[in-house]
Amino acid sequence: MPTFNGWLSLRIACFVDRRVEVTYGQSVFSVDTRNHPAYYRYQARLAYEAALAADKVVGHWPGYEIAAPPPVMTMCAPAIELSLKACLLENGIDERTVRKFGHDLVGCWGKCIEVGANPDLLDMKILAIISDLLVSGRLRYGEESDLGRVPVFGPLSTLVEASLALCGAPKVSDILS
Repeated sequence: MPTFNGWLSLRIACFVDRRVEVTYGQSVFSVDTRNHPAYYRYQARLAYEAALAADKVVGHWPGYEIAAPPPVMTMCAPAIELSLKACLLENGIDERTVRKFGHDLVGCWGKCIEVGANPDLLDMKILAIISDLLVSGRLRYGEESDLGRVPVFGPLSTLVEASLALCGAPKVSDILS
């Protein structure tokens, strides 16, 4: 028997799932091959909203005017990854091929371009840095990229927003309205 908080969380999850299902015709909590793109888009939006919330809390701390805080980058990376993978799935690339990219955002973006994405949509410099940090595991441990840089939040958030737009991720207002 769920606790009150567990029951409330379940009720909220069911409400959100119904709203997304009405909007997109697919559930986001029951995942199968038919709705992986919708699930990825929804999870990408959630990751970015978590990044925005983290930036509001720690983004003004000393030092983060020159680099995005690690928790923010940690949430932005999967938002980008899931957006790119949703784009590939929507464009007929099979799940097995999409999963082979792992966390390689640059490789995934290259495939998106192959299936018709505008090559000028994403900032390749920022994408390469965040991809290197993600693939190498350095993102989790606060280590510098092999490229010798870390992104500031402004350009990183622009990259995430462009990737969310690319895949048609729902806006918060779409989910909550």
